[in-house]
Amino acid sequence: MDCPKCGRYLGEGMLPARCPHCGANLSNPTDSIRGSKAAASRKNVEGLTGIGKGNTQNKRRRYFQVCVGIILVVAFGALLYYATSGFGTEGELSVPDLVGWNRDRAEEELASLGYTAVVEDVLSEDGSSGLVVSQEPEPGTPRPKFSEVILRVSTSIAMPDIVGRPWPEVQAELDSQGIAYEATEQLSSEAEGTVLSSSITSGTAIGRDDVVDIIVAKRPIVPDLSGLTPDEASSKLTVLLLKLETQDVLLEGDQKAGTIVGQEPAAESAVAAGTTVVGKVACTPDEFYTNAAMAALNAVYNTSPADDGIGAALLPLLSSESEFAGQSAHDVWWNLVKRGGRYADQPAELQSLPRSIVDAKLSIDPEKREVSATVTVDWDWTGLPGAGAKSSQDTRTVTLTFDKEGKLLGFYDEQTDVPFFKVNE
Repeated sequence: MDCPKCGRYLGEGMLPARCPHCGANLSNPTDSIRGSKAAASRKNVEGLTGIGKGNTQNKRRRYFQVCVGIILVVAFGALLYYATSGFGTEGELSVPDLVGWNRDRAEEELASLGYTAVVEDVLSEDGSSGLVVSQEPEPGTPRPKFSEVILRVSTSIAMPDIVGRPWPEVQAELDSQGIAYEATEQLSSEAEGTVLSSSITSGTAIGRDDVVDIIVAKRPIVPDLSGLTPDEASSKLTVLLLKLETQDVLLEGDQKAGTIVGQEPAAESAVAAGTTVVGKVACTPDEFYTNAAMAALNAVYNTSPADDGIGAALLPLLSSESEFAGQSAHDVWWNLVKRGGRYADQPAELQSLPRSIVDAKLSIDPEKREVSATVTVDWDWTGLPGAGAKSSQDTRTVTLTFDKEGKLLGFYDEQTDVPFFKVNE
């Protein structure tokens, strides 16, 4: 069919409402049959091609479906964002301030907010335990859900029992537990390195700021006493909690009389506090034998000889070469001093009268190592029943012999240690 206006061929069958070339109205009101056919054809074409009004109900349905789809996509995106970004219905989430909270409560709080708690134990400052002392990140820091929050929780340590234990062992234990300490050495008779005391008793809870003061035993080291006088040596040893005992030796070579020329234990020896150091003092022959003789005379005549006290005093002075060496205190007194019981018929009280030396004059023969002594003795009679006197004095001659080390070999008193019977009223 051709367009009645422009003459263009429009094809056969259904016709469009208007000519697509000139826009002419192809509806013919005079041709009812042809018009009705054209109208029907136009309705169909509009529904298929979208040119003209088409089907309005279908358009609305498609619009509604598109809108619903967009809404669903937006809702799903928002839900996904909420789940992964840390934002919620109340706005942006941030890490809460948990410092000072109990550990269990802090962990529960983080879990309720979707965080994972990581706990690190730290030694507390004041001995408290189980409290959050710091956290990471800091309070108020934005943090996605399911993130880790570090809680540093205070813990205390019970002070271990360290007194009496070796210091190296104690030191290793304290270091492993992070306990601060200050150790000070102190001279002691305990074994070297033994812990003597602790400022914090065992079992006490201690914190990071606590410092334990520890005293560790130190054995004194014997100093070199060579060339010192006895007084100087004694002062030096006293500082180290050591004692001095002097022993006379004969002067040799260029040694200086009155000074220490040898010692036991040797210098640099580690010893216990309270140890006695023997200092050997160089003496001239006169000094040497005078000192040896007076030690023996004092043991016999300057004493109260109860319970074999004289023999006990003589034992350390006796030479190993003496015939009386190895005897008991009583036998040394009875055999050496009393000459085997001379005057044994005298009362026992008379045998053991308290006595004291008033004067002693010595004559020394260094070659023979012999001393002759004239001794004036005061005798105390007050303890003798029925004596009727307070005291008496007598003078006697005593001969003493020594070995080369100044040890006593013999002691001879004609009267023994029994007084003459001249009494002073």
